Amino acid sequence: MGRSAIALVACACARAATLEVRLEGGHLVVAHKDAIYEVAPSHDVYSCSWADLSSIKGGATIDQIERAIEPASVLSFYHHISLYMCNSDVRPDRAHAAGEPFDCLVRPTFSGCERQLFTWGAGMERFEMPPGTGFILPRLAILQVHVKHPSLDGEPIEVAASLSGLRLRLSAPDVKPFQYFQLGPHFGMLSVPPRAPRYKVGAVCAESCIRQALRQAKVEFFEVIAIRQHMHLLGSAAVTELIHADGSTENYGLVRNFSAYNTPISFLPTPLYIRAGDALQVTCVYNSSARAHATMLGVSMHDEMCFSYMIMHPPLPNFTGCWHANENFVHIPGAPCVAICGIIPKRQLARQVRHKFKNGVKKFTLPRRGPWSRAALDPVYADLPDLKTCATPDS
Repeated sequence: MGRSAIALVACACARAATLEVRLEGGHLVVAHKDAIYEVAPSHDVYSCSWADLSSIKGGATIDQIERAIEPASVLSFYHHISLYMCNSDVRPDRAHAAGEPFDCLVRPTFSGCERQLFTWGAGMERFEMPPGTGFILPRLAILQVHVKHPSLDGEPIEVAASLSGLRLRLSAPDVKPFQYFQLGPHFGMLSVPPRAPRYKVGAVCAESCIRQALRQAKVEFFEVIAIRQHMHLLGSAAVTELIHADGSTENYGLVRNFSAYNTPISFLPTPLYIRAGDALQVTCVYNSSARAHATMLGVSMHDEMCFSYMIMHPPLPNFTGCWHANENFVHIPGAPCVAICGIIPKRQLARQVRHKFKNGVKKFTLPRRGPWSRAALDPVYADLPDLKTCATPDS
């Protein structure tokens, strides 16, 4: 290609691309058109564009989502494509208002656009909501395209695509609305040591967060109908638990043989109801036997993640994500564990969490009766130690 890896990393971009927003029958296509993604080993491309959807008939919802990637020969280079919703008071920044792509590692950094409407992931086919349900279509959104390099080394590559985005089927406004919800650890709280065949990492949505969200939504429970577990190349198994106040648990979203190349959304056999007094925990298991260095949470496929994505009713703008923070996140030795209720812009988060620590927030615990691995996973995982996080009871 005649370009060095350094040059590609400095670009981290999609060249010659424009944003296309068009109606196609009863579908809405939101995609980068004629993009050339420049990707170097261990330096994936995250490319975003503002998408003005205000011309679409007000009140429309979405009940079916599929990838819009052409040609099919480049499909294997895509890790995910996300659509983020923006609040009604958000306006595009002047530099990118016309829709041209800009770099956006991990998550769009614009305050008010942190909520995921939906994420298509590798191996996912067309996703269709049950009849009479759907996602609310925002007036303004941010399209995010993640293109990955196939190896840790080798030459930089160019991925040329005539279309990179999502195709959304529009439906009537009077449906039961759902939202995309994220549970999982954030930066500083995921580190997988080298040569570890079975290593656990987890994150908690504390009971206080759920109680607060239920009160805000003025409902007695949240309803979860589908789940998708997300890790990268070291991931081997994952499960999400609903932990009740009496210590009993319900395991769901269990994946015993995880593959980063096939991460579909799975509907639950019956809806899961989350009530006041309940807490949530996601646990991921990693196999780093063949890796000689520690692996942290990060944006490349050769970094790691541990997220449990759920489709939940009712939608609640301030509760599209939930996790916890500890001393590894805020770098304060001996700091108590603090519940983080909702998606908070990164530049505000550390300051807000440190403020909570300064004011003596108490450590939270979960009234669990035993490790999830005992009942949920195959015997090969049964001897894993309990998580050494806020999720474990006080001794």
